[in-house]
Amino acid sequence: MGNGSVLAGYRVSLYASFSVNGDYQKIASTQSNSAGEFKLPYHFPVALPGKFAPVLFVIAERKPVMLAAAISGADIPEHLVLNERTTVAVGNAFAQFIQPGKISGNSVGVRNAVKMAANMANPHNGEVGAVLLHKPNGADTSTLATFNALSNAVAACVAHASNCETLFAITTPEGHTPVESVLLALANITKNPSFTNYEMTTADPLFGLSLLSPIYQPALTEQPGNWLLFLKFTGGRYSAQDRFNLMNGPGNIALDRHGNAWVNDNYIPRATTETACAGQRLMKFHPWGEQFDASPFFGGGLSGAGFGITLDPKGNVWVGNFGFEAPACADGTVPPDPANKIPATHNSVSLFLENGLPLSGKNGFTGGRIWWPQATVSDRRGNIWVANCGNDSVTLIRDGNPLRAENIRLPGSKAHYRDGESPLLKPFAIAIDNRGRAWVTGNKAEKLYRIDLRGEVHEIALNGVELAWPMGISSDSKGNLWISNSDSVNVPCIDPLDPQDGGNPSVVFVPQGGGMAQTVTLGGLSIPWGNAVDGDDTLWVFNFGHTPTKDVDESTTWPDTGIAHICGSGHCPPGKQLGDPISPKAGYTSDALERITGGGVDPSGNLWLMNNWKKIGPFTYDTNPGGNSIVIIPGAAKPVKTPLLGAPRHFPETR
Repeated sequence: MGNGSVLAGYRVSLYASFSVNGDYQKIASTQSNSAGEFKLPYHFPVALPGKFAPVLFVIAERKPVMLAAAISGADIPEHLVLNERTTVAVGNAFAQFIQPGKISGNSVGVRNAVKMAANMANPHNGEVGAVLLHKPNGADTSTLATFNALSNAVAACVAHASNCETLFAITTPEGHTPVESVLLALANITKNPSFTNYEMTTADPLFGLSLLSPIYQPALTEQPGNWLLFLKFTGGRYSAQDRFNLMNGPGNIALDRHGNAWVNDNYIPRATTETACAGQRLMKFHPWGEQFDASPFFGGGLSGAGFGITLDPKGNVWVGNFGFEAPACADGTVPPDPANKIPATHNSVSLFLENGLPLSGKNGFTGGRIWWPQATVSDRRGNIWVANCGNDSVTLIRDGNPLRAENIRLPGSKAHYRDGESPLLKPFAIAIDNRGRAWVTGNKAEKLYRIDLRGEVHEIALNGVELAWPMGISSDSKGNLWISNSDSVNVPCIDPLDPQDGGNPSVVFVPQGGGMAQTVTLGGLSIPWGNAVDGDDTLWVFNFGHTPTKDVDESTTWPDTGIAHICGSGHCPPGKQLGDPISPKAGYTSDALERITGGGVDPSGNLWLMNNWKKIGPFTYDTNPGGNSIVIIPGAAKPVKTPLLGAPRHFPETR
């Protein structure tokens, strides 16, 4: 089907992408009849067990026009519909694997992308996929309209071949070989989602193309800031918050070797107007966003986890129990209930097997003077590093053995703090470099520290570059570091919420081995919190919405949240160099995003984002500021091997 009609005389081919050796082979071909129908008898060249079954692509072509759908070789339907929607779904979900003449890449990422494509379009009938059609997506965000607009751009190509040439021209990156296929054009849109001249008055030609055959509705009626597809997940077909939600305040994410996502949680689910005490659940999602049947998991001492979650080399999950809770849960207004972590505990980490079974007891592991822990990070040896925001130290759990936990004080800390005394440094985030050293941000100290495996600590001079209420930190594959300079967030660690609302957000690049640090201010930075490096060594920055976060009331309005994409030490778009923004001035914004803290890149190149607080969160801080969703952007980033243990590891290029 195309442009609202059946399509006769198209060459329809079946291709198999084999995970065993990465081969991409045509295994059958035919032609559509006058009713647009086709039959494809086929056989695989070799007998393969189910877990090695190839990913299958059905592609219909006539001159420049191309339509496609993707299915798993282990679950092949009898009937299939190819149209613009299924084509856009493949173009986004497989964006990082689409090359001229083939679709190929790492086996984990390619397999997982099949069901991500089905989230957007159902290959059985060509209709909008259930995830995109229903809440919390559907009419609740602009993602469906963006998806339909992209589908209409392909419909314009089906209607007139000259429109295909326009599509190819506007999606060919500067200096690259001209695009010659619809799928490659769609992949390039996903990887370069903002029109170059968007911030000028020139009209976006892709948006103009989407208006020529507007057969799919609802579609965009105004030019977008970017063409990314932001898929929202709450754990069900709902958007509203109440006590029956799956999550409340997802803080950070750890991705396992299969691309499954583990997510921690600040608060117990409650409506916005209800007091939310410490969260006590750990969640696990399939690589396409569906929750595991056994999830969420409980026990193990979970208590208001914050930014701390990691996988160790054995696949076990560690969670730092910061003890997030509404003030009423801590001061006795809500009756104490130790069994339900009221008031919250702030002195442990929890440990779970990959099946969700807790290995830590009801109080978690408390050795090594853990106190208000934030970042909880594993290195490649299985050592667990914990940033203790509450007592200005780092706990090192050697070999992941709680009996070997030791406490490492940071320079400028006190040996002892009185009950309720505010910490001086507030260590927050940790990155492990490619030499196994831990780099720690001091949020309140506005400093950077490095700790080696002998426990020796160094305060790092940044050669004139200043840190301003720093938050997240990531290493790239070469050992360079990126730090999120929030210039706004004074972490409410023991002391109450005290926003700074500075006006100079930035990220800081710290070269490995010394040298001049660099400050970056462009690309859509608002309140940079977490960040992640992708397989091109480019940086993605997750914004905690916008200021103000103090002096707010029910009438305060906030613009859409954006994420920033910045050129790093590896491959960058033509004309870009280290520190240059790839994303536009406002970032890649979406009404699906709230206040983001953590995130990550998976083997498919999907970008995972945690909607930790609602946009109105500062106004509801005393009751329930937590957000109830995560967001996945299919195909946006260069894939990374998971789990992330130290510096990111890249997949080899396939040609």
